[in-house]
Amino acid sequence: MSGMGKWVVTLAALLLLGCGLTEAQLIDVKAAAERQARGDLLLDVREADDHKEFHAPNTTNIPLGRLALRLTELEPYKGKPIMLIDHAMQRAPRALEILQKAGFSQVFVVKGGMAEWKTAGLPIEKFDIHAQQPQEIPESQQPQQPIPTQSTQVPQVPQPALVPQQAPQPQQQ
Repeated sequence: MSGMGKWVVTLAALLLLGCGLTEAQLIDVKAAAERQARGDLLLDVREADDHKEFHAPNTTNIPLGRLALRLTELEPYKGKPIMLIDHAMQRAPRALEILQKAGFSQVFVVKGGMAEWKTAGLPIEKFDIHAQQPQEIPESQQPQQPIPTQSTQVPQVPQPALVPQQAPQPQQQ
């Protein structure tokens, strides 16, 4: 990580620690990846468009703005560790607060968010619009610097439900 990048992450961590996060509530990206591999939940609280752009493999995406409305989906994890990740620790501390108020006791914020995840060379996926599924990006093709993003609202168009088609039956003659 560049000197400027380390400074930004350190400043963000200091600001967040001053806002109520304790060191015990933070988890390093590599430790988070190891815990996720063992089955702990990695919850991405970024907006759906940001998640589709790129994300850590096998994450669950519930945007911060909808988290309080979707707590029932997380009930199976109430007594288990939940690691929260966003872009750079801006939303995750608020998500931690929401989950703790709802009775989740083992909640952690991933230090540095997805920006640090990418910098550490951990695997990421992006949504392949043509294949309609996530595709892992080889480490050699991952950008070394965080990609600047602009907040643009794209209207969500409802997609028609897909109905499985039955295989055609052979005709009898």
